Amino acid sequence: MHRMKFKYLTLFLLVISFKMASAQQDTLSSDGLFNQARTAAFDQQNYPLAISLSKKALAIAPDYVDVSIFLGRVYSWSNKADSARTIFTQVVKKYPDEEDAYLAYGNLEYWNNNLPKALEVVTLGLRYHAQSKDLLTLRAQILADLKKGKADN
Repeated sequence: MHRMKFKYLTLFLLVISFKMASAQQDTLSSDGLFNQARTAAFDQQNYPLAISLSKKALAIAPDYVDVSIFLGRVYSWSNKADSARTIFTQVVKKYPDEEDAYLAYGNLEYWNNNLPKALEVVTLGLRYHAQSKDLLTLRAQILADLKKGKADN
């Protein structure tokens, strides 16, 4: 009889421990979720998981701009340009001085061969960060491609 109670008690404790561990994972901080999303994207190339974790982090901390920009980048890498544009547009509207948002958004448009839009985005970013080497470099690439395109016509 005691063995049976011991088995049930052990099983009960295992189930409770498992549920508590699962609940802990779901209640991670936005920083913890962001770190997991970065690991999913960079180490595992698991973009759907990175997107899901980023969205969870933003549900906890909606103004976590680094997570928003990262989510936009993951959408870019996942060939979901419209979703990335939506995120980047929201970020630059809400945080107009966020240099990394302009760089990520400009790169999205550049990679998608939308050079006029890429130039517009980068030029706007340079209004806030005139000395940004990254934005200046991207602007030079865009201008060179635009000039090359016009020379081909």
